[in-house]
Amino acid sequence: MNPIKKVKKEDLVWMDPETGEKFNAGVAFYIEEFGEYRMVLDAPRTILYLRPKESTGDKITYVVHAPIDINGKFSHRVEVGYGYSSQETNNNIFMKIGRYLPQRLVLVPQAA
Repeated sequence: MNPIKKVKKEDLVWMDPETGEKFNAGVAFYIEEFGEYRMVLDAPRTILYLRPKESTGDKITYVVHAPIDINGKFSHRVEVGYGYSSQETNNNIFMKIGRYLPQRLVLVPQAA
């Protein structure tokens, strides 16, 4: 029997790029097996996936995917946005997601 892995929950917030105001957006869970985050947005409930794409110096770029279901079954994923993190962002991951522009989605990692 496989033991259940404890997955660390990270916070997601919406941030207004002009005012810096932050609002709760949901949670993210890191899936070690796939090297990606599964993000669960609260309103409306939406599932997205965040995966690192490239690393240059201290900057990491990410791609955001949405799963596509056909007749209630997973079919494929489509790219819906991108993100980045660095020391300048305090290792928070700032994302732009097409349908939610101009708001930015921010994954705020918990201190280890």
